[in-house]
Amino acid sequence: MSVPLHNLYHWIDGLLPDTVVLYVFHPHGSKKISDCNWWKQYNAFYPDPEKSEYHWLNKYKYHHELPAIICHDQEPLDWNLYDSESLECNFYNIPAAEINLDQFTADQLQFEKIKHKYLANFNLKFPIFTKNSLLYDRSILIHSEKNSDDLLHYSNIGFVCVHYWAHAIIARDWYRFAEFDCRLQSSEVVPQNKFLIYCRDWSSRREYRLKFLELLVKNQLNEDSKISVMYTNSEGTHFSQCQFKNPSFELISPELLHQIPINQHSSSASADYDYFDFLNTQVSVVLETVFDDNRIHLTEKTLRPIACGHPFILAAGPGSLEYVKSYGFKTFAPWIDESYDQETDSLKRLEKIIKSMKQIQNLQGQELENFSQAVEQIADFNKKHFFSNEFFNQVKDELKNNLDLARGQVYKTQGKHYLELLKLLKIQGLVHHVPFRREKTQMLRKLRQSYLRDLSNPPQDSSV
Repeated sequence: MSVPLHNLYHWIDGLLPDTVVLYVFHPHGSKKISDCNWWKQYNAFYPDPEKSEYHWLNKYKYHHELPAIICHDQEPLDWNLYDSESLECNFYNIPAAEINLDQFTADQLQFEKIKHKYLANFNLKFPIFTKNSLLYDRSILIHSEKNSDDLLHYSNIGFVCVHYWAHAIIARDWYRFAEFDCRLQSSEVVPQNKFLIYCRDWSSRREYRLKFLELLVKNQLNEDSKISVMYTNSEGTHFSQCQFKNPSFELISPELLHQIPINQHSSSASADYDYFDFLNTQVSVVLETVFDDNRIHLTEKTLRPIACGHPFILAAGPGSLEYVKSYGFKTFAPWIDESYDQETDSLKRLEKIIKSMKQIQNLQGQELENFSQAVEQIADFNKKHFFSNEFFNQVKDELKNNLDLARGQVYKTQGKHYLELLKLLKIQGLVHHVPFRREKTQMLRKLRQSYLRDLSNPPQDSSV
């Protein structure tokens, strides 16, 4: 997807009072550890506090003195993807299969092996330790999820985890014209369908969508829905050949899915909206990326109907509606049965969503009119709130405050990883291969001196 996310990272960089090294995944959507790289080149004039003048430093020296932040704010965290067994990178961020061993002397190769073996234990910190330095034991991980076991893993290896609703900022950019789009207010179009359901891909975490479609057709809800789906997913698998990770999603009647039209849209369609889709339907049913998990990770999929003033049902992790309400939005109970949001069993949550849809489908006469007026008023409120300064400032302040707290924790560091690696290299007589060792040691000495002034976090001695 071609998305100008550099503007988002300019914004994040501007919230920080001090310079840090930002790491982002490029291109957008990539999950390869070798694509986790500097957001920009960190070579610049910077002030020397001792000499009160500016010095030009080589980028490979300058960044060693800076703490680091990984921006993992677009995709759900995935600890297992970067475990030590699957991490196939070296110091130069090149896949192991592409390494030309002839470029190394025997000492250099041994140096790389020792360093790689030590650093590969630290999951997403690997690119920071290899491209930055090990002076700071802690680094910041910016993410967009709640109730996540992965967050516990990352906290345990020294990440300070910083949450904010990243897609709220992105969606305000993508759907900004919806605030003024008079077509979304047209009263000339009579909705032909009850439900608007965007369901393109079903690979990986999205396998639950196939079960949803089966239940949709079984309950004849597809007849009142604007919906389509890829028969063959983005990984090249036909739905009839799907191997479900969750056996409760196994299809009983896979042939029913042929009643769903084939989707021809590209993944970039999520960065836009179709005004006629919203005029021609009454309620959006949002099929989020993360569903079969206790974590809450809401993307632009949830925010698109909000930006377009459309009522919605949210198929996501349990508690997601409460998350939405924590940002000042309203949901649609009692007009829509939202008890599904508290159901922790994924299949039962799907079944409850289908039940809520069936109740809406059966509304007629005055009940339908009362329902439509009530949910439209709530949707109008949500749209105004989405484009309000109040909402933007809440998201911004959450990120800025969490970053400020996290920076304080990062600077309270002891350089233990740097010292441990030096110890391993000293045993092999390879310390002389450490780049900028003198500068790093001087920087570490300054850091440790500052710890002496903090009695709550005294430095630990090392034999190195």
